[in-house]
Amino acid sequence: MLVLIFGAFGMLGSSIIHALERRKIAYIATDKKDVDIADLEALRSFVKGHSADVMINCAAYTNVDQAEKEPNEAHLVNTIGAENVGIVSKEFGAKAVHFSTDYIFDGKKKTPYRETDKPMPQNVYGRTKYEGEQLLLKQNSDALIIRTSWLFGSNGKHFISTMINLFQGQNEVNVVSDQIGRPTYAKDLAEACLTLLPYSGIYHYANEEVVSWYDLASFLFKEMQKHGPLPCKMVRPMSSAKYQSLATRPLNSGLDTSKYEEIFGEIRPWKKAVSEYLKESLRLTCV
Repeated sequence: MLVLIFGAFGMLGSSIIHALERRKIAYIATDKKDVDIADLEALRSFVKGHSADVMINCAAYTNVDQAEKEPNEAHLVNTIGAENVGIVSKEFGAKAVHFSTDYIFDGKKKTPYRETDKPMPQNVYGRTKYEGEQLLLKQNSDALIIRTSWLFGSNGKHFISTMINLFQGQNEVNVVSDQIGRPTYAKDLAEACLTLLPYSGIYHYANEEVVSWYDLASFLFKEMQKHGPLPCKMVRPMSSAKYQSLATRPLNSGLDTSKYEEIFGEIRPWKKAVSEYLKESLRLTCV
């Protein structure tokens, strides 16, 4: 089996590469300079030169606030790019795998979102990702779409890496407390992706248990204190109304992962995943 990865050198793509290497699966890693998925003819030409069995699309425009300023750029990657992957994968008989987001939902539901719940994105990022889902499946109904949330891991910037830097540089940190979701370790998501390869359709995947940004930050703060004293002495909750951002974010973006768990069993809790990531992150920082 040969796997072709688009957007291979970001946080998720790097984790998928490691997962493939652990399983001794052959792959070709690409980024935008190798092939731009928003350019259909360039994508078609590139794929034609490689007899790939699987095409994994990790390429995405993920800056939620900047997408409000650059809707066309977000649309090109998240929507047109996803559609093109669907077109080309269908043409060459390859399995298409694509990642989507919890931000396709409006956050008004009181319980976690299932795959069958109606998406109602509230920002440009969420809208372009949802449109990408629809067009991908229209072009290739055998595609696999994995929706995930609050991604963290090595080789990328995310909420947890930002908190680590703030705890090491500020006396006090304020964190939004009324937005809830499920953190996802890129390492775990990569393994789940490969496990799901024989399947098609939409699956939700995130580490177990819903948490607020504030409670996630508080847990991380306490875990970091175990490794030594910090300049930060206090983590304070704040409301979304007081947090200035360009994009509207859903108050509840928790994903229901029961569809995945019914097949593969329980997903490990986010606390264990965060602790593992933190130990690895601090180890690398101290080298």
